[in-house]
Amino acid sequence: MNILSVAAHPDDTEILCAGTLIRYAREGHRVTIAAFTNGSMGDLVIKPEEMGAIRKKEAQAAADLIGAKLIWPAVADEQVFPDQQHRAIMVDILREADPDIIFTHSPNDYHPDHRYVSQLVFDAYSQKGLPFIPHQSLPPCRLDNAQIYYMDNVCGIRFMPSEYVDISDTFELKKQMLCCHKSQLKDMKDEANTDVLELIETQARFRGLAAGCKYAEGFNRLEAYQRGLTKRVLP
Repeated sequence: MNILSVAAHPDDTEILCAGTLIRYAREGHRVTIAAFTNGSMGDLVIKPEEMGAIRKKEAQAAADLIGAKLIWPAVADEQVFPDQQHRAIMVDILREADPDIIFTHSPNDYHPDHRYVSQLVFDAYSQKGLPFIPHQSLPPCRLDNAQIYYMDNVCGIRFMPSEYVDISDTFELKKQMLCCHKSQLKDMKDEANTDVLELIETQARFRGLAAGCKYAEGFNRLEAYQRGLTKRVLP
């Protein structure tokens, strides 16, 4: 299968669903990580152009750890909107990845970039396989019904998973992927007094309690017309 994670910022995928992606990669599936923005606004000193280049290198290093493909449209950080321009970019991301399973942010996440990326995935979904959608750079992909899964919110706030994935055997590699994002780990510590590695371990342990394992990631599958599912597709 083709597995796609579409997240707003570099490191969002690693925080919220990397353990699951590693399981897919180990099973031989094709994994693609799309960071919708370049993460360029996260530092108080380093200018956006330089910061964006740093974040891209870090994202590529994380993807390389599991043999995943990186899609980097370089949308300006903190400037995501559910408009025609950004929908066209999202349609092309979906066409390039041709996914069977899509992971993206929950619609009620805390950050506007997260929420709008989630909406753009929903809005672009039905257009990925249509040949005459204007303003597209890539040809249409399959019209098959890809399954969309919403990732857990950071800290699990107002998110009740309907499905869990046991990441006990992949959690250490998940941490290694996150550690590739050195600039973000530093900025979160300096600016928000947040240890992101501690955060993901606390959340994975908490979800693991509900799932009956040491570490877990939680998801909600999008329930919508023409996206029915009669079997579990999560690993």
